[in-house]
Amino acid sequence: MNKKWIIGILLCLFVVVGETTAVHAQSASAIFQEVNQFRINNGLVPFQYNNALAAAAQNQANFMAANTIFSSHIGAGGSTPQSRAAAAGYVGRVTENIVGGTGMTAARGLTWWVNSPVHYNTLITSRYQEAGTGFATNGTDNFYVLLVGQASDTPPQSVVDDSPEPLYITPITLAQPGEDGSIVHVVQEGQALWSLAAHYDVALSDLLLFNSLPANAIVQPGDQITIRLADGAAPPPTPTPPTMHTVLEGQSLWSIAVQYNVKLGDILWLNNMAEDAVLQPGDLVRVRLAPDEAPPPTATPILYHTVRSEQTLWEIALTYGLTLDQLLALNNLDQSAFIQPGDQLLVRQAEPTPLPTLPPTETPQPATPTAPIPTETPTAVSASLSQANNAVATPNATVATAVSSTEEGRPTLVNIVTVLVVGLLVVGVLAVVVLRSELL
Repeated sequence: MNKKWIIGILLCLFVVVGETTAVHAQSASAIFQEVNQFRINNGLVPFQYNNALAAAAQNQANFMAANTIFSSHIGAGGSTPQSRAAAAGYVGRVTENIVGGTGMTAARGLTWWVNSPVHYNTLITSRYQEAGTGFATNGTDNFYVLLVGQASDTPPQSVVDDSPEPLYITPITLAQPGEDGSIVHVVQEGQALWSLAAHYDVALSDLLLFNSLPANAIVQPGDQITIRLADGAAPPPTPTPPTMHTVLEGQSLWSIAVQYNVKLGDILWLNNMAEDAVLQPGDLVRVRLAPDEAPPPTATPILYHTVRSEQTLWEIALTYGLTLDQLLALNNLDQSAFIQPGDQLLVRQAEPTPLPTLPPTETPQPATPTAPIPTETPTAVSASLSQANNAVATPNATVATAVSSTEEGRPTLVNIVTVLVVGLLVVGVLAVVVLRSELL
């Protein structure tokens, strides 16, 4: 074989490997985008892409595709999601979702995770902020891995892997439409409503509506489930939204809130629960009020949140209906801030204390103006002098006249002043008379 043939073969292999790598990267990116779009649609913060988590996820996808192993999260050399993340350089806690099956697509993979309660919890988690995805195929089966993590400064000690069991989807025989266009599926061993919804690519809520089943319904082999209504058939009336939910294995307050499209804060309020309340299968949780039901008393708004172990800033913000920027602004923090259990974070501005209501003050009314004392004109002064001269001759008569000049029997201020002036003049005239008589 000449060198040209060898070079040609190597080039072909290089192209094939390159195309395969590109397909894997594109498929891994597709499932990452599907997951983040799902979180955004449900009001959750999208995962931040992390290269180390992506490398660990890709290693596990390659291992499972090469060995068609789908029984657990154990990987090459007995590795676990935690040890694979650490080997890729990630420091922090992780959990992993895996799905695979014949001809599995990214969109179908997400559908399976959404319909499986335990995998659903990973999709809506508030404890993990970063993620990476991997994809691999063995030519028939496609494998998707989602690895989510919460970074920390020190490696976690004695971490128990809480990753849900992998989903390996074996094809089932799909029922064919009847003459009227309806599709009815006969349940087989090991099948559930959520798996039927994923296989037929229909909403689980539609299956519940078409078959008049509650959200926690369990089907048995032989049950007939309507997948699609007959052409032109009207769907059954939408039932009254339930007010209570029976907790299933693996469910959390977060997953219940998303399932019923209600706010976590409303569930906490209706059930008088703390956000870290632990649920047990069979517990009853109120998800909304009945139309004629009175709401519980409004609790005093929480102003401060005490940070719990492994909580993050954006998880706390989401719990109280804040954006991350709003929480940071309330506490004068930046996005790189490190919080510890026991820290107090302000989550709501205190309402300003209303000022005491004062009685209305009466506007002071201006006092009734006192009539000014009339000032005597020069004519009046002349008259007074004339009266004084007359008083020299008849002082007693002048005084009597002045005193008797009253208004309504009471002396007026003008008359009193006049009397005083006249009296002084009389005294002065008398004094002059006396002095002149002595001199003579």
